[in-house]
Amino acid sequence: MKTRKISVAMECFIKKDGKYLMLHRNPKKKLMPDVWMAPGGHIERNEGLFEATRREIMEETGLKIKNLKIKVTGNAYLKDLDEELFFHFITADYDSGELKQNPEDGELIWLEPEEIVNLDNLLAELHEVLNYIFDDDSDIVSYKAVYEKGNKMTHFEIESNQ
Repeated sequence: MKTRKISVAMECFIKKDGKYLMLHRNPKKKLMPDVWMAPGGHIERNEGLFEATRREIMEETGLKIKNLKIKVTGNAYLKDLDEELFFHFITADYDSGELKQNPEDGELIWLEPEEIVNLDNLLAELHEVLNYIFDDDSDIVSYKAVYEKGNKMTHFEIESNQ
């Protein structure tokens, strides 16, 4: 039986003054170079989802967050890397701290939802789920996606909860 390469990760949409923090990934990154997404990262062994989110956000941005909510969860299969990413999109409110930039990762920018929707090279699956992420009253949504290479998504499907 072939071994599966699986990673578990999250992105956190941090809200402050009606804007969300977005990361424009460094063009030199191996995975999803030059792509816009929310800050986040991988969940470590035996780490809780909210624990990992708080840790990653502190490491990547220098910010403390509160009021975490799971909004969307899904599986993205990256064909060119033969890897699966199980993803959680989380919202949180800014709590405290000064934003720190890390040019090696990319540039962090506060944007309004309307600006995020219109970004060039936004992570493809975000086009499909942003309305659920920004809707405070929506239920958790699950999806599956397939990427041929880089940010070229060839399949996307919201799963029914029925």
